[in-house]
Amino acid sequence: MLCQVLNLLAMQYLIPHQLTVVQQESTLIIDLHVARLSWHRAQVIGEKMRNLIDVYSVEVEQIDALNTPQTHVALATG
Repeated sequence: MLCQVLNLLAMQYLIPHQLTVVQQESTLIIDLHVARLSWHRAQVIGEKMRNLIDVYSVEVEQIDALNTPQTHVALATG
């Protein structure tokens, strides 16, 4: 599942500048931040993540850290 999520970003030449992956029993929680990503593009990528098999939820959030717009995506799969 992690490879599929990273592939969605790689196909658009995007590299997350922060990535956290935690496994809790049968659930894999992926938390990633991508800088300089438009809100619309983040929503499209989030929708593609939602369409992956065994994805429970995807949350997309716009944050502004140190004047650098970032998009935060949290993904839970099982």
